[in-house]
Amino acid sequence: MSTANNTPGLFERKPYLLAILLSVLLIAWMASGSSETKTLDEKSKEEEQLIPKVEVTKYQTSTINRSIDLYGRTEPERSLKLSAEVEGRIETLLKDEGQLVKKGQVVAELAMEDKIEQLEYAKALVKQREIEYEGAKSLSDKGLQGESLLAQAKASLVSAKANVKQRQIMLEKSRIRAPFSGVLDMRQVEVGSFVRKGDVLFNLVDLDPLIVTANVTENHIESLSSETQVDVELVDGTVVPGRVRYIASVSAKGTNTFPIEIEIDNPSQEMNAGVSTELHLKFDNEEAIKVTPALLSLDEKGNLGVKTVINETVVFNPIDLIKADKDGVWLGGFNGVTDVITLGQGFVRPGDKVMVSYKQQ
Repeated sequence: MSTANNTPGLFERKPYLLAILLSVLLIAWMASGSSETKTLDEKSKEEEQLIPKVEVTKYQTSTINRSIDLYGRTEPERSLKLSAEVEGRIETLLKDEGQLVKKGQVVAELAMEDKIEQLEYAKALVKQREIEYEGAKSLSDKGLQGESLLAQAKASLVSAKANVKQRQIMLEKSRIRAPFSGVLDMRQVEVGSFVRKGDVLFNLVDLDPLIVTANVTENHIESLSSETQVDVELVDGTVVPGRVRYIASVSAKGTNTFPIEIEIDNPSQEMNAGVSTELHLKFDNEEAIKVTPALLSLDEKGNLGVKTVINETVVFNPIDLIKADKDGVWLGGFNGVTDVITLGQGFVRPGDKVMVSYKQQ
């Protein structure tokens, strides 16, 4: 008769082995979970490292005046060489260079010499010719003298009157007058100088209004009109208002710029010609943001713009440069608040996902 095997098993005889086995399995399971967690954490960190970080500043648009700045040069309204019309010796200089003269004012006088006596003689000769003409006419009316002698007497009278007029003109032209109001410049004679017809005494320049000439690019010429507001800044910092009086219809060859003229009131004619100026041409009001030029960049097509962030995505915004100040540029094409990338814009492209940190403006 066989008997049942009641020999205890290995784990029953050595229970500590079971405990060791369970401990090993538990440790292995925990290690497996820890490794998986570590792998996920590492992947998450790697993904974070792949998404670039940028610093963004919120810019609020402001209403400003669109304007352009040009460099110009002042010129006189008109100028001429004030010359002698008859010959003679300068007897008196009534005005000197740098002085303001009014239209019709005598600037210099030539010596009269015998001009007055010649005029008196010419007038006396007219009286003689009048008497001779009246006598010839009376005889002709009575049929005692032919018409040819009457015509000759009339011609002599007309010639005598013309001589009087010529002497009067020469006498008047001995007093050299300013043909318009202006400033005398570059005196070229002295008292006692002998001048001939055409010799220059002074340059006369009209500085009221004073004209500023400048050139406008083809991008802005269409916006310019006679109603455009203009401020003219002189070399001493003084700013005076100006008016657009001329806009060229054809651009200058080689530069594609259009000459313009701005006039400035200068009643005292104290502002000088030939001086550099800066023109500020103002147009309509527009919404714009002001940024540093360092934030500007070019896209693949060469358009100038700034990079902004919308929903954590980089967006390139082509801009319209409205005007430039000493501390920044005003850009049009924006409304309300705009998130502009102010740090890291050189390392991201349009469409990239970014991690954003905000900076106070």
